[in-house]
Amino acid sequence: MRQQENRLRREEAAAGGSPFDAIRLEQFLALEHDVLVAAGDPATLSDRLAQAVTVFLGVAGAAVGVVDGGVYRVLATYGVPRDYAARYDGVSIRVAPLESAFAGARPVVVDDDFAGAALRTFLLPFRGHVLAGALHVITAREAVPADDDVRLARALAELAGVALDNARQWERLTAVARLRGDALATMAHDLRTPLNALVGYATLLGEGAFGTLVPEQQTIADTLARQAVELVDLLGATLDVARLESGRLPIRRDEFSLADLLRTMLAGTFAAAARDGVLTCNVPTDLPVLRTDRVKVKEILQNLVDNALKHGEGRAVEIDVALAPGRDTVRLTVRDHGPGIPADVLPHLFEPFRAGPGRGTGFGLYIVRCFTEALGGRVAARSSAGTGSAITVELPVGGPESTPASKPDVDAER
Repeated sequence: MRQQENRLRREEAAAGGSPFDAIRLEQFLALEHDVLVAAGDPATLSDRLAQAVTVFLGVAGAAVGVVDGGVYRVLATYGVPRDYAARYDGVSIRVAPLESAFAGARPVVVDDDFAGAALRTFLLPFRGHVLAGALHVITAREAVPADDDVRLARALAELAGVALDNARQWERLTAVARLRGDALATMAHDLRTPLNALVGYATLLGEGAFGTLVPEQQTIADTLARQAVELVDLLGATLDVARLESGRLPIRRDEFSLADLLRTMLAGTFAAAARDGVLTCNVPTDLPVLRTDRVKVKEILQNLVDNALKHGEGRAVEIDVALAPGRDTVRLTVRDHGPGIPADVLPHLFEPFRAGPGRGTGFGLYIVRCFTEALGGRVAARSSAGTGSAITVELPVGGPESTPASKPDVDAER
């Protein structure tokens, strides 16, 4: 196949046509996307890269290595004898041929014999922001690669450097995020013990364990107990965000009525806003039972309503619940009639600490996005200058799906 492709290119060039090969370009772009761009496990990137380069160039094999503390480490090989890696792995970069390749930042050709096989290695160095290394393109010694193949191999070496560099930085950032998540989880765990004690004593106080309370005292005790529970739930949500960032977020599957959950919230946390007529709720009577994580749905609603009340400037806030036509998705829309979200803030609305001046830290809406995606849903924001904003969360009735959630949708209406 490769010989036939080369022959066709030579015939095309001899006929006065362009040697440009559209199919070849398409294959190159596909390799770039599948191996170097598309998301995947960084730990397997080197193996996938070595295999893809071998197949694409039609050579005997390929290998990928990086410099680690002045020593060369072979990360992956494909299509070469087992002892090929030993020829380079653990060797100082000050030893030929590595010294020539890295000192001069230029390709080096090396002829070697492995188990009776006479091979030629094109050692193509690359350098990224955090690492340096080389792509090995290995052919039979008598093979003469076309100039196009040599140029493609050098381009692949540069792309390999970018991909491995990004993978290394991704691993480092992931480790930092995991440490941050662990620190946040430890803090949340330490705070939970005194908060649980507060909930317990407030409950006992409200139940009259320390003496009968007058109505005003009973109201205060009930409010104290309710707010203490809210703090515990908020702490749990914070802990869940830490777990989410470290890839260890537990998802419960509860069966509950969304209407009952909303009634509880309107009678508790948002009692004042509901009593004053600022907050209203519209829930269809035929809403099915949800089979998803009740606590996370509660936190989603809590943060959406808090956000709307805060930025609605005392104007009406509506909670609208509806079912998608297929009745497999529930839509929760919280709408305010405030000044709207600035156009420069809207694209960053669901990012932590990016909400903008006068809009707090943005951590609440970040929790909304994280929990919505964890439950298999999606979130969208719409805003119209001077007339308010609406944030819609869509959640599957039956719980999280296996398909990944889409990116938050934001739109400024003009």
